[in-house]
Amino acid sequence: MNSAPGKLILAGEHAVVYDQPALAMPIAALRASVVAEPAPSGAGMTVHAPDLGLVWRLRATAPLSDLAQRTLDYLQLPEPDLCLTISSSIPIASGMGSGAAVGAALVRALAEQAGQQLAAHVISDLVYQSEKAFHGTPSGIDNTVVAYEQPILFQRQAHADPIIAPLAVGQQWHFVVADSGIASETKAVVGDLRQRWLAEPDLYNAQFAAVGSLVRQIQVALAGNAGPEFGQLLSQNHQLLQTLGVSCAKLDHLVQAALEAGAWGAKMSGAGWGGIMLALVPAEHAALIQNQLRAAGAVQTWQTSLLPTQAAEEVTHDHA
Repeated sequence: MNSAPGKLILAGEHAVVYDQPALAMPIAALRASVVAEPAPSGAGMTVHAPDLGLVWRLRATAPLSDLAQRTLDYLQLPEPDLCLTISSSIPIASGMGSGAAVGAALVRALAEQAGQQLAAHVISDLVYQSEKAFHGTPSGIDNTVVAYEQPILFQRQAHADPIIAPLAVGQQWHFVVADSGIASETKAVVGDLRQRWLAEPDLYNAQFAAVGSLVRQIQVALAGNAGPEFGQLLSQNHQLLQTLGVSCAKLDHLVQAALEAGAWGAKMSGAGWGGIMLALVPAEHAALIQNQLRAAGAVQTWQTSLLPTQAAEEVTHDHA
């Protein structure tokens, strides 16, 4: 079995679209997996997603079929007689990178069948190129985080490849993540904010810059060991996201519930208008805060953590 984790935006969502930095991390508690099994001779390749009730042939016009073909081309392999079965515990349309995680697991499964182990930057780029073909201009955050399975700083640049760098983590940080239960379509939220930015660019550029400044402070806090200060910065990021009009009453309620239960800080994560929130918590209070979030209306909750960094694998960027 081959797998890849989901991802969380730790800080900087939305402002990242306007060339500000963002921080993202894998969520180890949630993964997508792909199991490869041989098919009868001449059957060709099929991709099964039983959770969704879907099946794709390799030649179908679908993102996973496109990605599979790109991977086979990279490996210089003909279509194999193979059945790939996908399973995932990552909620769809929640801002947790479910599509990229499934894609990375699929690439790993095909490489394993070829007796190869692809480097993280190759997996990341194959997933990115396929997402670009079907979704236009993905940021590149999701594929990078899930392929490297490490926290990163990501910043778009107008006339160059994005800046992608591993983050230093000073101690083990514990997080509780809660799903609002409200499906969120990223394109709709981003499009609405873009219309408001076009109408008042100076106002919104100043707010995006404020988010970018906070992201840099959060990057420093992540490398330190002061939980309350780190948490306060995350809460400030949520307040700016409220000002940008991308939160919602349910997310605000869950953020407040986490803070009242003893979290150091809390914020929505991802596109907003639904989806998820995260809370930075003292380890000894994680279970209590998780229970309080469920009581406050979260439909699902998880615990995850970031471990202190040693020598992080260098993140390379090969996007054409």
